[in-house]
Amino acid sequence: MARLAFPPSLDLAEVPGSSASERDERVRAKVEEARQAVAGDPRSGAAWGRLGSVLLAHEREAAAAAAYQRAVELDPDEPRWPYLLARAAKTPDPMVAVDASARAVALLPGYAPGQLLRAELLEQAGDADAAGDHYRRAVAQDPRCAPCELGLGRLALAAGDLEGSRRHLERVAALQPRARAPHVLLVQVYRALGEMDAARSAARRVERLDAELAHNDPFMNEVVEEGVSVIGYHRRASVADSLGNQTKAESLYRALLDAHPEDANGHYNLGNLLARLGRTDEAIRRYRRVLEIAPEKNEARFNLGNMFLNQGRLDEAEREYRTALETWPDHSGTLTNLAIVLARRNRTAEAAPFYRRAVEADPENPIAHHQLGQILVRQGKLADAIAHFRASLAVRPESAPVQLDLAMALASADDYGTAWRHAVAARELGAQPPADFMEFLRSRMPSAARATEGFR
Repeated sequence: MARLAFPPSLDLAEVPGSSASERDERVRAKVEEARQAVAGDPRSGAAWGRLGSVLLAHEREAAAAAAYQRAVELDPDEPRWPYLLARAAKTPDPMVAVDASARAVALLPGYAPGQLLRAELLEQAGDADAAGDHYRRAVAQDPRCAPCELGLGRLALAAGDLEGSRRHLERVAALQPRARAPHVLLVQVYRALGEMDAARSAARRVERLDAELAHNDPFMNEVVEEGVSVIGYHRRASVADSLGNQTKAESLYRALLDAHPEDANGHYNLGNLLARLGRTDEAIRRYRRVLEIAPEKNEARFNLGNMFLNQGRLDEAEREYRTALETWPDHSGTLTNLAIVLARRNRTAEAAPFYRRAVEADPENPIAHHQLGQILVRQGKLADAIAHFRASLAVRPESAPVQLDLAMALASADDYGTAWRHAVAARELGAQPPADFMEFLRSRMPSAARATEGFR
């Protein structure tokens, strides 16, 4: 009977989402095509749903919610429409979003993103117990759901369960190491637990990391595919890349740049993709184009320097790193890589201060600690070298070269027992300690040698 409430056709003026003020011709054409489809067949839930998706893809949430509401009425058994209605209404009308999310979960209880959205909306509404139930259901359906673990971490923190919050938030950090969000909360958790070193470490990660939490959401992926704005192309390419379709991501970035050739972020993201694909020369051209458009974009200059470093073009790498440091003086990665360039050119005395600045800027920089430790060994400063090797291993305990370097430094400092343990660790991680070094340690550690008989 609901279908009879809709006439066989509509005047276009009655269809939500007019794009008369839209400046982007592609967006305007996309929206108007979807509106025309609704006007021609207003009894089609699919037509209304697609209009909602086109509008939502271009950040027209209120108009998208109105279109999705019609889709829900016309196609009541399709779970994507109430789910997308909840996504669209989340900011402009939270109560509508809560009701729609309940319907979506009832229609498709096994869809983890639906459980996640329901949990987020209930948490926002102040119903922590119900929110927690839905977060846990989402995790049960998708054990790698980082936003679900983050939600559970937030709820535990609000309830005063510091150890529970720590467990969930550290799980988020392990699942998505580049994400910033878990470390923001971990700062609070560690401080409340009295673990001030851990709190300071988390605070440094907050400053250094900028990635958002990612979660595969097929329904929203379809919405993203409707985007033809600059932001829309970036989102589509990012989703394609995250799903492992680099060919599609590259095509989308190129389409974006055909339409918007001065979009520095488009050149930058395409350059990053090409670099990961091993197409260094093309990546270099993209980074240079970024710097022509936006000379202040130091991320591109840093990456350009890295391309030159990887190709052994040390003069060019040094120039880019030094230029970046003029306005980016505390960027630990740039300081480290400039020091690497200098060390490769046998300018060790110049390299050491840059390594020191790198670890001052980021005390958890394992490469800078390791390289500085090697320089200090050559200078005979064993205690300082050992401290830096240990700092490197605190971040990357699986590094066989650092384990071996630490073993050798400890042996030089006459700490043979600890040296033996690190030499064994290096061997277990795949390194091959020099035979004469191991024989030397055996001569100093006969009991340890017997305990590991057969070590070669």
